[in-house]
Amino acid sequence: MGRSEGTVSVMRRVKNAKVIRRVADKTRKAGRGRNIIAVLAITLTTVLFTSVFTVGGSLIEKSQQETMRQVGGSAHAGFKYLTQEEYDIVKKDPKLKEVSYRIIVGDAVNDSLKKLRTEVNYYEDLEAKLSFCYPDKGHMPEKEDELVTSDLVLKALGVPVKLGEKVPVVLDVGGQRYEKVFTLSGYFKGDMINRSQVMAVSKEFARTVAPTPVNSMMGKEVSVADYAGRIMADFNFHNSLNLEKKVEDLARRCGFPTDVYEGINWAYMGSAADMQTVIPVIILLLVIFISGYLIIYNIFYINVYHDIQHYGLLKTIGTTGRQLRRIVRRQAYILSLYGIPAGLILGAVIGKFILPLVMKNLIFGDSVNTDVSLNVWVFAGAAVFAFLTVYISCIRPCRIASSVSPVEAVRYTEGAAVKGKKKNKKTKRVSPQAMAFANLKRNKKKVFIVVASLSLALVLLNSIYGLIRGFDMDKFVSSMAVSDYSVADATLDNASLSSSQRVLDGVTGQFLTELGRQKGVKETGNIYIKQMYSLNMTEEDSSRIMERLLKYQEVKKNIGMETSAANDQDFTDAVLAGKQIDGKIYGIGKMVMEKLENAEGELDWEKFQTGKYVITSRYPFIEDGDSPAYYDVGDKVTITQDDGTSREYEVMAVADMPYSCGIQSYGMFDCNYILPEDEFLDFLGEQQPMRTLINVEKKYDGKMEEWLSDYTGKVEDDLTYTSKAKIVEQFDSMKNMYVTIGGLLALILAMIGLLNFMNTIVTSILTRKQEFAMMEAVGMTGRQQKQMLSAEGLYYAVFTIVTALVFGSIISVTAIRMMGGEMFFFSWHFTVTPIILCIPVLILLVIIVPVVCYRRMCRDSVVARMVRSE
Repeated sequence: MGRSEGTVSVMRRVKNAKVIRRVADKTRKAGRGRNIIAVLAITLTTVLFTSVFTVGGSLIEKSQQETMRQVGGSAHAGFKYLTQEEYDIVKKDPKLKEVSYRIIVGDAVNDSLKKLRTEVNYYEDLEAKLSFCYPDKGHMPEKEDELVTSDLVLKALGVPVKLGEKVPVVLDVGGQRYEKVFTLSGYFKGDMINRSQVMAVSKEFARTVAPTPVNSMMGKEVSVADYAGRIMADFNFHNSLNLEKKVEDLARRCGFPTDVYEGINWAYMGSAADMQTVIPVIILLLVIFISGYLIIYNIFYINVYHDIQHYGLLKTIGTTGRQLRRIVRRQAYILSLYGIPAGLILGAVIGKFILPLVMKNLIFGDSVNTDVSLNVWVFAGAAVFAFLTVYISCIRPCRIASSVSPVEAVRYTEGAAVKGKKKNKKTKRVSPQAMAFANLKRNKKKVFIVVASLSLALVLLNSIYGLIRGFDMDKFVSSMAVSDYSVADATLDNASLSSSQRVLDGVTGQFLTELGRQKGVKETGNIYIKQMYSLNMTEEDSSRIMERLLKYQEVKKNIGMETSAANDQDFTDAVLAGKQIDGKIYGIGKMVMEKLENAEGELDWEKFQTGKYVITSRYPFIEDGDSPAYYDVGDKVTITQDDGTSREYEVMAVADMPYSCGIQSYGMFDCNYILPEDEFLDFLGEQQPMRTLINVEKKYDGKMEEWLSDYTGKVEDDLTYTSKAKIVEQFDSMKNMYVTIGGLLALILAMIGLLNFMNTIVTSILTRKQEFAMMEAVGMTGRQQKQMLSAEGLYYAVFTIVTALVFGSIISVTAIRMMGGEMFFFSWHFTVTPIILCIPVLILLVIIVPVVCYRRMCRDSVVARMVRSE
């Protein structure tokens, strides 16, 4: 005994890393079939992680790109309205990666640019690149009369997009006007999402018309008249982390006051994600991790027990528990070297397929390209998560291998406990079904893992179906359209544009005339609007409104979120002093009046069109319960224009303008007035409609769609139209996104579950090869053995179905109902239909797989199977 201990002690001191690697590799190569399943499992897990990270990373990057384009620059931050001396101080700061600047000259105010705000500045080359206005063709302005601008500006001016063309510009420089004809030295592709277009002029011209002032604006109020000649410095740090602190430190190093005019690029600010966004992502990652863990753990768990005698023999010759753990881990790591790269490639391909589906249904989906961003960090993140899943999955199998007893390992058969169990003395009836159930009880943990893996796919499939089944197309369409067609300026419903960029009177008389000539038009309704940034209310009216609103706790909650007022009275005083109650005045026809929602009071068109009545709105930001009205039916309302002209009306009704009819922007307090269109035009002056609604006879629907498409595309391309057919198409597109992505995820999880089941059954049959041979030798027929294996499969199916039905029902009632409740077009329905439909397929699989494996095993004779080989 002492000799044996001495031998073990000597072996433990030997440098045997190469031997351990060789043993691990030979053990791995001995089970090629199991390795294939392991590699497939790792690959599928990596595919899921890579797809999520690829799509998620691309969406974050594209959202950031869209924000940069809205802001008009990619620099981290900047200081505004500097003198040359102040800029020189900033430029010398050693902690900045790069610094550049532009000089404000003024605005282009040509009549043809009224709908296209255009700034005129001088740009350094780097600043032009940071500001997305470096010319694609040509060069930056060098001579005094040279100019660079976008194709959008040139188109608006009626100038051909061609180098050397003459560009007439009317300039407003600090209130002074200049007219000059420039020569086009370069141009770039314009971007409508940008809040302002750009004209870049030479430094020589900028110095001539807008010399840089020497007086500092630090700590002073800057007005538009002070802009001309001021330097706008933009800079990048070495990274975008904690930009607010970095800008604050930079200002301190430069000796600037704390109230220096600064700007931090929104694209890098990363607004805090709300729980509704974060929770689904966390759940998705957990589902992927759990599914990957279940199969990878089960594979190595089974592999360890399959090779348990081998590990026992290694221990008898002195292999330590630590070395056995290294053997198991090395097998996992080598298999990961095959599975993870394959999963990264497949995941990227799937991500490239999924991203356009997701982008198509996002707000900014039309404004950015759908190319997948194959960032190295995306692959690194997916690889790390996949490897972490493999590593965690191997912890328990490694412990089992390292703690194995050599004597017990040699005598091991599947399901045998290390310590003996008391035998049940009661004799029970033996049948294939009873034996099958007894076999499952031999390793309950394995049964649990397989059932969990198979159930996960069914539960996910049922959840996706439940979510999609709740999509109510009628709700979706009715919220997006109240008529067959709606025509407006293309900027009106563009969510990426600011309020000032939206055209509120874009429906021309020419269009209305041509519309009247079309066949099949049943009715039309115009909607006019006047934006009121400050309602000229009397203090008495404002106080009454605020007193009425502040009775509602939800309103107080919104006030607390939006302001820093110490109490209700402070806020009320602030509203009254700053005239913060704003709103809109709408002018509508009979067709639109009939579409008003949640009406309280009478909607009598004949009475309404007398011009003595007004319809008022409710407070817009209460989601649950009744929103408070600004006025009660019967109240007297005085509407006052900016020039002091006013008229008094009686409130006929309180109602909400349908979302698809109004302008989709709201102030904190949005008190809207609705007048009949004749009264609106008489009181506020003639103007073009904001939007025109059209209903047509069904047989002319196709012709109207064709005419509107042709007219808005070729005659007046500033106009755009929405049709119910387009909205149905949008609904179908969104639904298809959920079906495709959810179906793909469910399919991959189903494959993982099926692999898990196959691996469990195949390994179980192989490890019990001698057992089957012995049972056959004592008289059990092949048919009875196949019945027993089929019964085992059926038990797996029954456990899986029961588990899936229970958890599928719970998730449908809770998570799906809650998620769907966040969608305005969702109607929840309880369902377990997908699970029930999958039952025949599942039963077929769990019966066929064991029988096929048994037949393959039976190719060897009983004698050959009685001899156990490693």
